[in-house]
Amino acid sequence: MKERDEIQDDYLRIVIPVCVVNFFSFAAYVNGIYTANEYGHKTFQNQLFPNRSNANSSEESLCETNTSSQAYKDEQVVQQVVARWGVYINLAQGVPLVFSSLLFSSLSDSMGRKPFLFIGAIGLFTKQLLMTLAMVMEWNIYLFAPFTLIEGASGSWIAEIAIAFAIVADITNAGNSRSFLIAVLSFVFGIGFSLGTFVSGYIVTEIGYEFSMAVSCGCAGLATLIICFIPETLSNTNRKKKNFSCIGNFKDMIQFYTKNDPSSPSSTRFKYTAAMLAFLFIMLAKLGVFAFEVFYLLDSPFCFSPVKISIFETIKSCLSELVIILGIKSLQPCLMDELIALIGIISCTAMFVLFGIATTEIYLYIAIVVGCFGMCAVPILRAIMSKMTPPDKQGVLFGSIAVVENICNLSSSIIGGAIYSETVVFYRGTAYFVMTGFMVFSAILLLALIKDSRKNQYRKDYEVIQ
Repeated sequence: MKERDEIQDDYLRIVIPVCVVNFFSFAAYVNGIYTANEYGHKTFQNQLFPNRSNANSSEESLCETNTSSQAYKDEQVVQQVVARWGVYINLAQGVPLVFSSLLFSSLSDSMGRKPFLFIGAIGLFTKQLLMTLAMVMEWNIYLFAPFTLIEGASGSWIAEIAIAFAIVADITNAGNSRSFLIAVLSFVFGIGFSLGTFVSGYIVTEIGYEFSMAVSCGCAGLATLIICFIPETLSNTNRKKKNFSCIGNFKDMIQFYTKNDPSSPSSTRFKYTAAMLAFLFIMLAKLGVFAFEVFYLLDSPFCFSPVKISIFETIKSCLSELVIILGIKSLQPCLMDELIALIGIISCTAMFVLFGIATTEIYLYIAIVVGCFGMCAVPILRAIMSKMTPPDKQGVLFGSIAVVENICNLSSSIIGGAIYSETVVFYRGTAYFVMTGFMVFSAILLLALIKDSRKNQYRKDYEVIQ
């Protein structure tokens, strides 16, 4: 059966506001994360070592390069404490997200997509508002955990992007158009990520942490308002008719990976399972690195200031997103999706190795060039699974992806933070090497998917001569 490659005529009226909402949501989220991490680092340094002369300055690097000095040893203590605090924050977000990500995406198959976009945006806005107040009023730093729990209960960025991808699936048929629009949406997420990263360091340096968090709060509020202009994309004919049940919803989710769909012979449980496991290992690596990279750059031998971190992470993200969107578009006519994803995994693996062995800044900049195509596998794997799924199950599919993404967000943040916390004193690049191992596992699964796809293609091309 030939794949249809069609798209709604008025898709721009839907795609543009969805992109704008997710741009501001990601900018708000990432700006908040960087600001909170840097604020936490400064706060713990002030509490543990109040006599450090540069502890109150957001303009200076917060580390000591002389490894034999007392200041350097003190900094390792701060690194360990702030990494553990980061684990608590990630737990507060991740535990409620297990339930909200399971619930919201699937409910959207029967209730529509728009209500759940609102819930996620309002939750993010509430968290950023409370963190802004906490910084202004100098509340206890551990209150950041219950504030983050509110965001997790509302679905956070995981449910938000799951709904956004389900909207793309609503307005396209299976084919390259869907793959490309999913890549475009991922590109918008990346640009929002870059903006949030870039502005956080400059705002922190110029006017302070609380103002940076207030900007993040404003972006989240703006995203909430723009959702009003997004039309509902799930038609009544494509909505699930049966009443929602948690057990039934869970069965629908796992059915992709336990039973073959008789209506689509090419959509096998093996392909779903292999694609999801590859996605899981990639996200474990990506989110695990995100949990400790700020602390890695703040510490010696790099000693990046908040502004320098913003510039570096912005260059890294923007280069990656630009190369991915252009690379996918140019490679699709000649390569299958699975092979494009494998190239991306190889690129990312090389980047992590270079980060792990880095001793100077030049290693870091070489690494981001080598790894600029690294994250293309994420939108490609989403597209592979979406194209195998019927219209009335897109929310369930992206809900299952959201559950896996949340498991990755929770476990990798804990794994990344814990490994970095325990290994920073003897070799700082150890955590990057662990994440490299996850990428190797995903590459093996992609090779299995490529083999299966080619085998199915041979079967399809074979005709019995009578």
